[in-house]
Amino acid sequence: MTSTSTGLFWTHHSAGMMSAAFVLPLHQILDDVFGTGARDKVFAEAGFSAAPPADDSVPEGKVARLHASVHDAWPVLWPELMDRAGRVAAEAVVTDRVSARARLLLENMPWPVAAWLVGRSARQNARAFAGSGVFSIQTTGRFLVFKNPLAMQIRSDQPSCHFQAAFFEHMFQRLVHRDFECRETQCCAAGADACVFALTLAPDADPI
Repeated sequence: MTSTSTGLFWTHHSAGMMSAAFVLPLHQILDDVFGTGARDKVFAEAGFSAAPPADDSVPEGKVARLHASVHDAWPVLWPELMDRAGRVAAEAVVTDRVSARARLLLENMPWPVAAWLVGRSARQNARAFAGSGVFSIQTTGRFLVFKNPLAMQIRSDQPSCHFQAAFFEHMFQRLVHRDFECRETQCCAAGADACVFALTLAPDADPI
């Protein structure tokens, strides 16, 4: 993989490819919760013979199949599993891709400015978490992913991108303000034109 530093963090991914960060947390979590056999079965169904290296790019189709396979295998636990995995993925980005200097700068900025910078860097690196989907920032607190590959293989009557919502929430909590919350309000899996993520401060948020 050819990788170059972009914006505050992350690396470049070719068209149709996503970050291995959207695979690796599930590899560990499914092993912890269900055991190696159940994990390997789901991974094999998605076309993975083993976990990819952390710095690899992964075809978005395989990532989407993996997420859909987890959904089909454990529908009741799906929200909890994907929320947990999304936070692990975000923590890996924060610790491995954001320099200590950048984190310090963000911590000392007014949070609206820090949120704008993190959002801009996310847009510059959108292939990592959105693949061929079109990532759009409408406002500092409203993100859209059109043709979200992680939602296209799932059918639901409610928003289902728990991984991405948790990913955004944890990343902004760690880099901008600890009281940020992220909620998916519309989802391609439920028939919407785009997956819409709303990022807000909790009502009782610390104003600092």
